Amino acid sequence: MLARDGSPAGQGKAFALLTHAGAIDAHGQRSVDVVKSLLGDRLVALLSPEHGLAGKAEAGEAVGDIRDAASGLPVTSLYGARKEPPAELLARIDTLIIDLQDVGLRPFTYAPTMVDAMRAAISAGVRVVVLDRPNPLGGLLVDGPRPETHYTSPVSALPLPFRHGLTMGEIAQFMFRHLRLEGDLAVVPNQSWQRGDGTAIWRGKPPRPFAAPSPNLRSPRAVLAYAACVLVEGTNLSEGRGTARPFETIGAPWCQGQKLAKAMTALALPGVGFTPLRFTPGASKHAGKRCSGVRFEVLDEERYDPLLTGLSLIAATHRLHPGQFVFLPGERPFFDLLIGNGWVRSLLLAGESPARIIKRWQGDVEAFKAERSGFLLY
Repeated sequence: MLARDGSPAGQGKAFALLTHAGAIDAHGQRSVDVVKSLLGDRLVALLSPEHGLAGKAEAGEAVGDIRDAASGLPVTSLYGARKEPPAELLARIDTLIIDLQDVGLRPFTYAPTMVDAMRAAISAGVRVVVLDRPNPLGGLLVDGPRPETHYTSPVSALPLPFRHGLTMGEIAQFMFRHLRLEGDLAVVPNQSWQRGDGTAIWRGKPPRPFAAPSPNLRSPRAVLAYAACVLVEGTNLSEGRGTARPFETIGAPWCQGQKLAKAMTALALPGVGFTPLRFTPGASKHAGKRCSGVRFEVLDEERYDPLLTGLSLIAATHRLHPGQFVFLPGERPFFDLLIGNGWVRSLLLAGESPARIIKRWQGDVEAFKAERSGFLLY
């Protein structure tokens, strides 16, 4: 699209590109290299989100400015000392291109980074072009509550449900209107994706190469597992960081994996399976300690219900290990920031069933679905 005559992305004299290692083309080339080959010296700067341009920094780790060895371009980090492009950079460009591979969930920080960069660029009179990419969860289903004001944070920064069902281009258009911005925003639609594709985008004919959107999402199955097990980050369960299969590996030193797997299997949750295992996390919670737990596997992507599964896993662990399982403490517990409120955690602790909890946010979901309908591109 950049090379096409008249493309909104190709018009301009000086460009910056916000991207990362997870943004590749159908041949596995980095967005940086593709855009550089098309724009030449008109591409003057790069910007990076959480995890950095190379996608190797761990979750929450501040990332500094660097220079990209392959292109020779300076890279300004938007995850560390600053959240938006500095004024001196915006003064040098007339167009900001954004090319980020999201995972379809509000807690993932790339969409807020895109919105902060877009807002700053538009305010400086810089046009913004979003190169759209697939939503690997398919974009059909919407689920989860929108965040309450008190729980706004980097993992709940946008007024979207937990599973929003939007692409990055659609989020850009939605937030452009929501923030009442006035300026030049263009979205270049993805030509090889349609709503409902899900992770089939990486299994098509010919298959599209997979590039990890973050260090611990190393496969399409990990992206699917993350949609449920990101909530585990707000508890004292290990989500398997430092193992071969993060977010598919859940447990703790005190967990009884056999019992947990049996309890989860008995729930007959749609599209998922659980098997007991032992593992030793190499990072984060319980690092270096032998843990027991479950291997989480999505068996049928179309039937899989991530939020029901994630809440059920937490509820079952709490029920089996009431003396050991806890939500991580804090003035605003991290679980609350992930889900966007404090009442879900309270209901789980009180023994409320996940299915009944989910019913409580359906009004939120239906209202958002009506609100987003005018911004769907596919």
